[in-house]
Amino acid sequence: MKKLILTICLLLCCIASQVFARTPLMPVDNLRAGMRGYAKTVISGDTIETFPVEILGVTGSETLGYQILMRGSGEVLDRSGGIAQGMSGSPVYIDGKLVGAIAFGKAFTDPHYCLLTPIQDMLELLDRPVPHREQADSSLLPKGTALMAGGFSKEGIALLEQELASAGITVMDTGASGKESSSRDLEPGSSVGVALVQGDVSLGALGTVTWTDETGRLIAFGHPFMQRGNTDFFLTKTWVLASLPNLQTAYKIGNIGEAAGSVTQDRSAGVAGQIGRLPSYIPLYVSVTDSSRSNNGSMRAKVVNDEQLAPALLSSIMVSQASKVADQGSGGSARVRFDITAMDSKEELLHINRENMYFDKNSIIKPLPVELQETVQVLLQNKLEKVRITNVDVNVDMSTEILVAEIKKVSVEEKKVRPGDTIHLNVTMKPYRGEEMTRTVAYKLPKDAAGEIRLKVRGGASMSWIKELLRRQKDEGVPQENKEKQKESKKEKDIKLSDYVREVNSADRNNDIIVEYAPDMGRRAVPDEEGEEETLASMLAGGRNKQSVPVDFIVDGEVQLTVRLP
Repeated sequence: MKKLILTICLLLCCIASQVFARTPLMPVDNLRAGMRGYAKTVISGDTIETFPVEILGVTGSETLGYQILMRGSGEVLDRSGGIAQGMSGSPVYIDGKLVGAIAFGKAFTDPHYCLLTPIQDMLELLDRPVPHREQADSSLLPKGTALMAGGFSKEGIALLEQELASAGITVMDTGASGKESSSRDLEPGSSVGVALVQGDVSLGALGTVTWTDETGRLIAFGHPFMQRGNTDFFLTKTWVLASLPNLQTAYKIGNIGEAAGSVTQDRSAGVAGQIGRLPSYIPLYVSVTDSSRSNNGSMRAKVVNDEQLAPALLSSIMVSQASKVADQGSGGSARVRFDITAMDSKEELLHINRENMYFDKNSIIKPLPVELQETVQVLLQNKLEKVRITNVDVNVDMSTEILVAEIKKVSVEEKKVRPGDTIHLNVTMKPYRGEEMTRTVAYKLPKDAAGEIRLKVRGGASMSWIKELLRRQKDEGVPQENKEKQKESKKEKDIKLSDYVREVNSADRNNDIIVEYAPDMGRRAVPDEEGEEETLASMLAGGRNKQSVPVDFIVDGEVQLTVRLP
């Protein structure tokens, strides 16, 4: 009975698909070993070619899903080096009926063999997305998920690989971002791209179109791209430069062209999308100057508005441009400014504008993206509400100078002071390999100060606030279920994402000299009598009457002093 119902569903699916695509389908149950047909793919330019195939059998079950074992042959595969990465999604036809798509192959074996994903599984992407199915054999290789990075530096690619390693994605450097693309309409057998980045740099994967219909719907790949489920990626046309033989598996290399639509599903059976409807994206502009070499450069890119991927993508593009302009791997100092605009769930504006200085004795490129990446994570991955970033501008100014100083001592100019007075602190600092220098910092005493008060004078580099920010915003975004915790103050209950944004904008900078009223310092991250910790806003705001003064050095070190009042 169960099999009968499944057969009826497949027949209905076939009928519905034929209405739209006018492509007859062949269910798995109708396949027999020895059946012969052909597959369609592109191995050069945008010309669709065919090659002979033979069905060797069907593996799997109704519960776990089916895969179709196939062997290809002919002159096309001889030129391509076998069934290559980038052929994923290539449609296979038996007796003129669509059977499925090339999807998986075996490592270090004959490249003429591969497994197909049945077309019925792929059609479910359009109306009935299915959960991820784990592959039983880990040596199966998807025929096209390596990301092709165009225009990225080796430092940018290294950061991408580090951040995307958990998704099982590898990154291939294809040199400059290619501009040549197909002008033909996408159809079964066309080369197609799924892109995460477009513009002066590009990042995406090549695959093949399996099926289209008259409304512009499309399915491709035959296996997951990144298993992201509901997505909004760039669907692009491509231009295949070549299919290159390789010891492990042949692979196509080509240009990820301009967007032709959007990818809306990324599931176990493949990807699905809509031709003509473009995805939302984050516009990014990066400008970099190397003052030591009088060199500068800039780039523009469109980055997918994906909360898990965008932080790494934005930071890797920034690193790529910085390393190209610097063109050297030595240490130094840098000033980074970034401006982020976003909309919250109520379409109200969120604006972050940050400026900070960094130093690394081995490679100045290394610390540059940290704060940008962490801040984007705070926005996109917060647990309070959904955020859509609408623009990111980044400016980097680098040099080989070591602009670092350590606070050595602090003294008060005034001999007598009263509560509420403005005092002047002489802060003596020792720059790297330089003579000591003194900066005078004005500080207004609290009106309720009395007796002996302690002031803490420190450099902004002495507090790694951004990591604490991430930890706290995640904790505070979790709904409080404990009845005791429900007694928290109205300020705690009413915390909003805009509070985080405001405090990020005013948070410590590495080049700040910061003066804090010391009695408050010990309790910011310490539980109160009811076991509650203070909010992130309080932590970032610092002690009572915290005041900051920026200088042109990264300031480290900390000194405490006592001020006596009548």
